[in-house]
Amino acid sequence: MKRIATLAAVAATLAAALLPAAAGAAPENAQAQILGTVQINGTSSALVTARYTCPDGFHLWVSAKQSADGSRDARLTGEGSSAFSAAWLQNHPTSFTCDGRWKTGTFQVDLSEYGFGSLRKGQAWVQFCLIGESTFLSESRWVAVR
Repeated sequence: MKRIATLAAVAATLAAALLPAAAGAAPENAQAQILGTVQINGTSSALVTARYTCPDGFHLWVSAKQSADGSRDARLTGEGSSAFSAAWLQNHPTSFTCDGRWKTGTFQVDLSEYGFGSLRKGQAWVQFCLIGESTFLSESRWVAVR
């Protein structure tokens, strides 16, 4: 009986070790850190800088949402939060590299795809999302806008 329990434990450990590789890129292989501040770059444009790593084949989405007075509004952190924002700039940058190595990049968010308003000095809810075949990583936090 003890032998069957040991074999079952070994099999479970092996299965757990192999699952991430079989399911595609594991979340721990994609990481991101939003750096510094959001820099206003024109009327309806801003720059977001992040440090990131991801395997080949990932896509990127960057978003910045802000309340009318530029203060933190907890409603902006939830699903469907654009309904509560006065400004929402976003982009799916195509000029970025996922090769499993750490990179630092600055990405423009604007109204070219969809969005509204203009950011002002204050705070914005920034999302930096790396999207793979079976992985979605979102680094999201309040960032100062300058």
